[in-house]
Amino acid sequence: MAALRETQEEFAERAGYMLPTIKKWHRATWDKPVRGRSAEALDTMLRELDDDQRARFDAEIAAVCNPVSRSGEAVNQPSMALGMYAWEVDSDVRRREFGKLATAVAVSAVGWPFRDHIGPADAQRLLAAVDELEEQDQQIGGGALVQFTLEQLAHAKHTLDTASYDTEAGNTFASATGHLAVLAGWLAFDSDLHQVARRCFADALALASETGNEDLVAHTCLFAANQSIALSRTAQGSAHHALKLIDRARTLMRGRPPGRIHALIAAREVQAQGLLGDRMGFGRAIATAWREMEHALDYEPLEECPQWLRFVTPAEIRGHEARGYGEIGEIRKSIELLDAAAAEEKGTRNAVNDRAHAAAAHARMGDIPAALALGTAVLSELENVTSGRTLRVLAPIRTSDHPAAEEFRERFVAVEAATGKEIA
Repeated sequence: MAALRETQEEFAERAGYMLPTIKKWHRATWDKPVRGRSAEALDTMLRELDDDQRARFDAEIAAVCNPVSRSGEAVNQPSMALGMYAWEVDSDVRRREFGKLATAVAVSAVGWPFRDHIGPADAQRLLAAVDELEEQDQQIGGGALVQFTLEQLAHAKHTLDTASYDTEAGNTFASATGHLAVLAGWLAFDSDLHQVARRCFADALALASETGNEDLVAHTCLFAANQSIALSRTAQGSAHHALKLIDRARTLMRGRPPGRIHALIAAREVQAQGLLGDRMGFGRAIATAWREMEHALDYEPLEECPQWLRFVTPAEIRGHEARGYGEIGEIRKSIELLDAAAAEEKGTRNAVNDRAHAAAAHARMGDIPAALALGTAVLSELENVTSGRTLRVLAPIRTSDHPAAEEFRERFVAVEAATGKEIA
């Protein structure tokens, strides 16, 4: 009814059912859905929606799947649309004030209604939606987008399972779904939902294998490696596993022109080698990353790059270099580079993350007043940029023994509560 902008009476006339039946449908719940011939009738009406009506329907579903109470607290119920991702997300992501933001993004990003048949234009619409979500992520972080994006991934996968298409259109759409899966994995990782992220990356690799898309394999490996690198800092991942994924991406991209893809491969290796304490490997990798970045700036216009590579900028490389220096014990150098990277970064989310790493580095160096001052400023920014990953970077500062530490701890708890995720 929301999609058609009709009253219950008007909808009853369109559907060919009596008004009491329509009211009964309206009272359907997650555990007591509409079934049988009534469900078939609704499915038929859904297939007949035009593009604008389907966009309104999808936006309404996104809002229903992520309800927010009048107090602003998310209602805790499983989201049918998420399928295998539902329980991890619903138990860990409490939307609170981010609900309205995500719904607004949903309205703008759903530009790819799916029907019973997939054509070439459907993959382009899906990729355009992925691009828009990636741009939003750079500014507001993964926490505000992850559940909606997972819903769209479940939607796209269901379409692949049930729609008709020729081989070319099917492969193109499957590849686009794979890129959506990598984005969903990244957003889950940024939201500190690591099991969900792993499932998304596994989906992306499966889709890449089905379609023979080497770019998608490399894309997935580099983002999965990033997760392994982050988890290795808390003994939950392995830098060796990250190097294995990075090497796979390097092998697949061998022979590609110099530029951002090679810069990203080398940048991922920078942190992995730093974690392993391999100074020579670290030095070789960062030299390669800067060489490829300089070539990209001269010969690879940003607008000609795939959207998922456009974040590879000098600030990104500098941030990797800074964290690598921190891993090998050169803390002052790390802080200097992190400050420079944050000042250069165009994406708000990455700049906030660099400042969080700088605050943590100050704490490691014993400069607690600087760590608390910078960390408190980052917590203020995290009220608008929802990144559980960044919040976790700040977690060690909570144990600081300093008169100003109590204020930091109180702010940390407040931001932590807003994300609905307890940071150990």
